[in-house]
Amino acid sequence: MTGARPFGFQKVMGLDPVEWMLSMMADPDRWRHEPGLIRVTHVGLRQAAQLPPDKDRYSWDELSKHPGLATAMEKVHEKVRADREAKLDPIEREVSNLEDTLGILDGIFTMSGVRVVPHPTDPRGTWFSLRDLDETDAPPIMTLRTLRDALLRFAKDGDQASVATAASALAKRLSSMAPGTYPALTDLRREVHYNTFKPFRLAWLLYLVGFLSLLASLGLRGGGEVLGRLGIASSVAAFGLHAYGMVIRSLISGRPPVTNMYESVIWVAWGAMLFALIFEAVYRVRYFAACAGAVCVISLILADNVPILDGAIDPLVPVLRDNMWLTIHVLTITLSYAAFFLAMAIAHVNLGLYFFAPGRRDLLARMSLFLYRCLQVGVLLGAAGTLLGGWWASYSWGRFWGWDAKETSIFVALLFYLAILHGRMVGLLRDFGTAVAGVLGFLGVLWAWYGVNFVLGVGLHSYGFGSGGYAYVGSFVGFELLVVAAAAWRHRALHRKSPASAPAGALPNLAAKA
Repeated sequence: MTGARPFGFQKVMGLDPVEWMLSMMADPDRWRHEPGLIRVTHVGLRQAAQLPPDKDRYSWDELSKHPGLATAMEKVHEKVRADREAKLDPIEREVSNLEDTLGILDGIFTMSGVRVVPHPTDPRGTWFSLRDLDETDAPPIMTLRTLRDALLRFAKDGDQASVATAASALAKRLSSMAPGTYPALTDLRREVHYNTFKPFRLAWLLYLVGFLSLLASLGLRGGGEVLGRLGIASSVAAFGLHAYGMVIRSLISGRPPVTNMYESVIWVAWGAMLFALIFEAVYRVRYFAACAGAVCVISLILADNVPILDGAIDPLVPVLRDNMWLTIHVLTITLSYAAFFLAMAIAHVNLGLYFFAPGRRDLLARMSLFLYRCLQVGVLLGAAGTLLGGWWASYSWGRFWGWDAKETSIFVALLFYLAILHGRMVGLLRDFGTAVAGVLGFLGVLWAWYGVNFVLGVGLHSYGFGSGGYAYVGSFVGFELLVVAAAAWRHRALHRKSPASAPAGALPNLAAKA
């Protein structure tokens, strides 16, 4: 079940994944023609495969026999045959992924893709599939075949009690035939627990409670101490649950949880709350936790629902198999993303003050200091992560720096944030300018984080490539630009109305104190 989505078992017509898989093997004809079994959401893929633009759900049989999709898949095959090192563009990758999905389902329908036990005499170490059990009359294999047939018959009849008994007997027989190959029972239970407990979904629900409580406490006269304590307590509990989920995922996969976009989103959200709680311990203001709570809720909801964030635990590509470099470089650079993400949230609060509380210059000054602190942490970690990435590149690719798209984008984003800190220090940027820069700077991080992998799709960091999500990210970028434009208009209007009292943010000694 390592390919299962980590936010829990997704029901299919009332069946959990194990029941569904058994049903597909027991009654393949039904599931080949099941309407809406496969969802094709990528608009470019539907166009390339000549699928109807107003339909996104299909049966396996519809897609496997669709001439337009067959033509699109053949074009991808021709490109790969012509150059095995050829880079597929985002739509070609989607075509290839859909073909893989159809192949996986076909392997389940025919049982040829469900490999259960190593071949006892094959030196190549190939595995018997459930279908291969029909090709030999060796006594151990005949026993497996009998247990398989009983399991599928009970599954087709819906006899759940007998299914459980047959599955247990089959599991024991497989384990005895491959000692040391099958995972330990504790490992299996850990993964089942991870998929059923849903730690990240529970975490964002607690984060939401914490965020709403903190937001209410900040708006109450007298400080709303009870709600404030509830908000902090909920945030800490959610943070612990969030960390628990990542620890379990790491134990299952045997690596840090930062090897794909899904995992990095989960990790960055956790890092944002980590920094927020550290700052709360120092300043005790509740603003950090409230901003981080919003970041965590949004990130974990997206990870739970956006199709491009694939939570499957897949094998690592060779360049990522050195856990030392994976740990020190990737964790460091993504923690810088977390600090910048938190800074972006605080920058939004600062810009909001110009609309809703333009007279609160004291609060604006404090929030500007908090923003500056987050930017400092992000720059420190970003610089360290970039240098560590250079060392890893030298170890893996034989050169410290090569102006790869990912390297260049992170470097440009880091330079932008360094310019913000220096501009603040010398007085070129004041409170408003720093807040605007904090919002715009994160768009550079977003390009290095998402754009290089999902839009450009070029460079040596191909293990992180993906496609889709353009509408989500494009809408976010458009919204951020509108926020900045509206804040600039409001800032200018306040200065025209009353230059002396407008919150220009002139605190010349703030950078020195920071």
